Amino acid sequence: YREPRMRWLAGEKNTETIHTENRCSFRLDVTRIMLSKGNLSERARVPRLVEEGEVIVDMFAGIGYFSVPIARHASPGRIYAIEKNPLSFRYLRENIRLNGVQDVIIPILGDCREIRMGNIADRIIMGYLPRTDRFLRTAFEALKPQGGIIHYHDTFVEDELWEKPLDILERAGFRAGYNIKKVRYKSVVKEYAPRIYHVVMDAEFNKL
Repeated sequence: YREPRMRWLAGEKNTETIHTENRCSFRLDVTRIMLSKGNLSERARVPRLVEEGEVIVDMFAGIGYFSVPIARHASPGRIYAIEKNPLSFRYLRENIRLNGVQDVIIPILGDCREIRMGNIADRIIMGYLPRTDRFLRTAFEALKPQGGIIHYHDTFVEDELWEKPLDILERAGFRAGYNIKKVRYKSVVKEYAPRIYHVVMDAEFNKL
C-alpha cells in the first residue's frame, strides 16, 4: 500500500500515464503507485530464465512488473499473479489486457498468505521487501512437491551478504521439507539505504 510522495507543480492535473519497459506497457497513476526504476534490470532478467510450460506464482504482483514481461517474452504454462492492493490490482488487470496476455496470467486479488494455491509452482517470484522472510512459509506451500525455484528479494546490511540470505532460505526450506540444490544467482539490485542493500537470490530447491 506504499504510495509515492509527490507535489503537484504545474500543468494539466492528469497523473495517469503509460510507462513502457522491456517492450511492455504499464498503465498506472504515478501519484498513487510506486514505480521503482532500480528493479528494471531484474524485471528484464527473469523472463529469460523461464522454461516452456512452467507454472509461476508471482506473490506480490503489483501492476504486473514481473508477470507481464514473463507472459510476453517467455512461454510459461500459467502465471498466478497475486496482489493485495485493490488499486494496483485494477491496473494489473488492465495491463494484462493492454499487453494481450489474458490467456496466460490469472490475476488474484488478496493477501498471498491467505490464498491456498496448492503445490503447483515451478517458479515463485517474491518481489517484495523488506522482511520478505515472513512470507517464505507461503512460498513453500505453493512450490511443487519435487521442488522448484524461488526468486527471493530482501534487504540486508553490507556485512550480512551473502551468508544471512542463504541461511534464511536454508532454514525456511528445511522447515518446509526442502533443501537448496543450488544457488543459481545472487546480486545487489540497488542501494536501499546507506549500507543497506536490496538483493535478490535465486535458489533452486528439491525435496528432502
